[in-house]
Amino acid sequence: MNWNSGRLWLKISVYTLLTLGILFVAILTLFFTRFDADSARRNLERSLADSGRTLSIGGTISPMLLPSPGLEISEVRVSEQDGKTPFAHVAQIEARLAWLPLLFGRLEITHVALHDAQLTVVRQTDGSLNFADLLRSRPSSKFMFNLDSLAINGTRLEYQDRVNGQLLKLEDASLLADELRANAQMAFGGRLQSGGRLVNLSLTAPFTRNDDQIDIPQFSATAISSSEELGEIRVNASGKLQLNLATLLAQGEALKVAIDTTKPSSHSEILIPTVSASLSELNTPAASLSGNISYQRTQYRFSSRLAQLQLNQNGLFAASSNNDFSWSVGPHSLNMVVQAPLKLAQFSLLSMSPLTLSAHLKTPELPRGQLRATLQGALEGDLADSRLNLRVSGELDGAKLASTITQYGFVAPRHEATLSIGKLDLNRYLPEQKAEQAVALFQNDKPFRLDWMDFINVQGKLAIGELAVGNFRVNGINADVTGTPQQLQLDNLTADIYEGHLTGRATLFRERIPRLTLQQELTGMQIRPLMLDLFAFSRIEGSGNGWVQLEAKGQSLQALRNTLNGKVAARLERGALTGIDLVAALRDLPGESERWNGPVSTAPDQKTTFSALSAQFELQDGVARNQDMKLASSLVNVRGSGKFDLTQSIIDYTLDVQANPSAFARLGGISIPLKITGPLQQPVYSLDFNAMVKGKKTEGEKQQVLKQELGKQITSILPVKPAP
Repeated sequence: MNWNSGRLWLKISVYTLLTLGILFVAILTLFFTRFDADSARRNLERSLADSGRTLSIGGTISPMLLPSPGLEISEVRVSEQDGKTPFAHVAQIEARLAWLPLLFGRLEITHVALHDAQLTVVRQTDGSLNFADLLRSRPSSKFMFNLDSLAINGTRLEYQDRVNGQLLKLEDASLLADELRANAQMAFGGRLQSGGRLVNLSLTAPFTRNDDQIDIPQFSATAISSSEELGEIRVNASGKLQLNLATLLAQGEALKVAIDTTKPSSHSEILIPTVSASLSELNTPAASLSGNISYQRTQYRFSSRLAQLQLNQNGLFAASSNNDFSWSVGPHSLNMVVQAPLKLAQFSLLSMSPLTLSAHLKTPELPRGQLRATLQGALEGDLADSRLNLRVSGELDGAKLASTITQYGFVAPRHEATLSIGKLDLNRYLPEQKAEQAVALFQNDKPFRLDWMDFINVQGKLAIGELAVGNFRVNGINADVTGTPQQLQLDNLTADIYEGHLTGRATLFRERIPRLTLQQELTGMQIRPLMLDLFAFSRIEGSGNGWVQLEAKGQSLQALRNTLNGKVAARLERGALTGIDLVAALRDLPGESERWNGPVSTAPDQKTTFSALSAQFELQDGVARNQDMKLASSLVNVRGSGKFDLTQSIIDYTLDVQANPSAFARLGGISIPLKITGPLQQPVYSLDFNAMVKGKKTEGEKQQVLKQELGKQITSILPVKPAP
């Protein structure tokens, strides 16, 4: 036989192929002829009998040939362990067998496909799952699983958590896993429905399986959802996992979860170096969280470091947390450091107590300094209701501070707050000035900004023990505060002011040009320090009562002063006009009429005392006009009228000075008009010659009037000394 003959090898090849073909046909014939659908049905339906479950096949069981032999089973139903409650329903199952084991009579399933499956998974009140019994090892059967591929299409899964009442539905889920015996690849997708929200899920992961151990060197998962509040929400997760199907335990390394939203624009990351988990609990020695949120012109940044983190059916817990938060809008920024243990019971009830908080505020409105606070307290809240409650006490730049703040909502929050500060000296945060450069409050021309109001929505109560702004001082402030981006309002405002008491309200309207309204009553106040600190006017002393109804517009305190409109009234007692002694001025009048129209001698230490003074002013664009000023003293009575121009800090005022008839009956009521003009701080007092001769045409008539009015010795105003 010639083994090198090509014809010989051709014959051998042909005969071999024919033999294999005949063997293949024989095997298929044997498989189909020996296949008993009824027997297969009975065997399958009895396979779960030991668990109390029932398995029923309502459709057909058909053999398949290509690409490998197998079975196609339709309408398979599995009950719960009570034998009645539905657990699973599969419209169609395809199971394919391996060729070689089949030649020896073994049924080794290598490929499984499930179509249109419905499954109900229940977490019982004890934390167990309703399918745990199916994961136990079962008695040997004619079928042996050695899967090389698994395909699940059109699956609907309902998850009921009887611990927290949660209900999840997974719809149109698909799972494809290939090459399960070697380096497997898995892909999953579906739609998760929870509380009316729809989440699209996807997962890809290579993995290897060794008995009950599954190693996933690097998985990648994505969840995409949307809401009216946050826009599109995208969650990406990656890391390394090890799963044990026998013990249902998992280990993870280098886990990372990234969360992004579009409305507002935000990004956050969670990093977990190592984690261990079971069906009931997750533990990690450390985890970190960081991220940022952009909302309109506001920027939020945060980072957290958690230690001994535990996640179970009761919630999320951390033995300690160290959190950094920063908030900025334009040039304004607030940085906070919060340290506290963390509890998130039922994944919604937040508790951080005891809590330590350090806050640092920076703003160009306070160029000389920065607000710093160190506080202790507690933070509680309900995330499901978007509510937080902070209670703290401590110090603000050395001053005692206590506050309670409740926040509703997280995207555009609303606040209810109470704030109590022992002492607040705003001068330490304003541009530094030398003592000789210090100005009254309403002489400050520095523009103020109101963009910080963009993000306030607050209602509450304010208490300040002592407040200082410029030279202005006020104590015991209490007010109901309402703040929105459009206005800031202080109602039921009370304060101790310059030895008196103030009540009223104030409202700041944020318009194109800011507008301020004041309605206030003052009782028992000292007028001189008040006017000096507000308007740098110190020519009057006394205590008394008054009321204010004012409105002003402007972007600085000086602009507000220059646009003051409204009414002011005051009544003072036991006071004095400083800078002039009217009695001495009358006594020292010159004897010659031609000198009567000159200036009257004044000095800073001179005073005209009075027992009562009353006046009401009408203000228009920073100019105060008065027609009814009355001053009463033991020696003189004075009436006055004129104007105070606060915009230019000048005065133009007329006083009608008359000797008191009750004290000087023999004078017959001498009346002398005085004119006050010039700067508010250094006015000029002079006899008002024009007022004395008003209505007289000739020079002789004018001289005669003056002589009649002033012919008597002015010194007679004083009481006559008794004879020795």
